[in-house]
Amino acid sequence: MDHKQALENIHHKIIQQITTNMKSYGYPGTIGHVIAVVYYHNAPMSLDELAQETGMSKTRMSQVLREMVQLNIAEKVFVKGSRKDYYTIESDYYKTFISLFTSNWREVYIRNKKIEQDLIEDLDGIVNDSDASEEEINEAKMYLDDTQESLEFFNWIEDLVDFFESGEIFKHVPKRKE
Repeated sequence: MDHKQALENIHHKIIQQITTNMKSYGYPGTIGHVIAVVYYHNAPMSLDELAQETGMSKTRMSQVLREMVQLNIAEKVFVKGSRKDYYTIESDYYKTFISLFTSNWREVYIRNKKIEQDLIEDLDGIVNDSDASEEEINEAKMYLDDTQESLEFFNWIEDLVDFFESGEIFKHVPKRKE
């Protein structure tokens, strides 16, 4: 096998590795494929170029890029002399990981804190209702205690997300420079 073929095989193995990693993080492998393609292109790429390079339809590529922009791992950039949209990706592995890791957890705590706060309001209504029976009030208090504990847990998740996003994590688990 010649060196050119060997390098092409290595390139495909790296793309597959990044694709598999994305799946492990809970994201579609297509995101990993796009990250690898743009990264090794060494320049912003248009939607058309990415669709052609990955074999995806323009519609699917547009969806993937929109998701990547929302995850803060890709951004639309201006390319002088072109009216097309071009995209680049975050090349810092640590920042990419943090964006992916915190994105899901942020959604979890926002959604659940809202639910917990609504439950607390409803349960307080039962506890403070003079028409509620003692049994209903006791059950509502039990749920209220559980809901308060749950809310504390989701506040902790919010703190964990802040810990990662602020970079504080690197004071405790430094980046490796091997």
